[in-house]
Amino acid sequence: MSAVIKTTTPFVIETVLFDALERVGAEPKLVSSAILHGISQRNQVQAGDILTNRSDYNGRQFFRRQGERWVFLHDSDEYSTRIVGGLADRRYTPISRFLSELSLAYDAAYNQHLETLAEQERLRLVEERKARVEATRKQAIEKAKAQGYSVKEGRNTLGQIQLVLTRTV
Repeated sequence: MSAVIKTTTPFVIETVLFDALERVGAEPKLVSSAILHGISQRNQVQAGDILTNRSDYNGRQFFRRQGERWVFLHDSDEYSTRIVGGLADRRYTPISRFLSELSLAYDAAYNQHLETLAEQERLRLVEERKARVEATRKQAIEKAKAQGYSVKEGRNTLGQIQLVLTRTV
C-alpha cells in the first residue's frame, strides 16, 4: 500500500527545517559519510539526508533533498512504527499529523528566519550609512585643509557632525 501526503508548506530551507524538526521533537541529524557507516539501513540513507527519531517498517524516517525541496521518506503503511532515541517515551504520531505539526513549526521557524534576515539587512544598511558619513567627513576635511582652512570637529545637540572651518588672512 502506498500513499502520497502533501504539505501546504514546501520545506526548502535546511536550517529552517532543522529548527522546525527540533520544535516538534524529531531530533534531526544531518547524515555525513562518518555517520553513514553506523546506520543499519545504509542502502536507503545517503550522505546529506536528515534523519529523524521516527522509525517504521523500513527503518528510520528521513528527509532527502529532491531538487529545491526536502521530501519526507517513510513507509506509508505505518506498520511497526516507533520513536527511537532520547524521546522514546513520546507516542508515535501518524504521518499526516506529524507533517501538519511540522508544517506549522516550519512556518513559525520561517517567520523567525525572515525576521533574522531583515535585522541583518538593517544592520548592513546602518553600517553602509556610517561608512558613507565617515567618507564624506574625511573628504570635507581634506578639501578644507587643501584650501587653507583649519578644521575643528564637533557634534551638535542632535549628534550630527559639525565642522567649523577657520582661516586667518
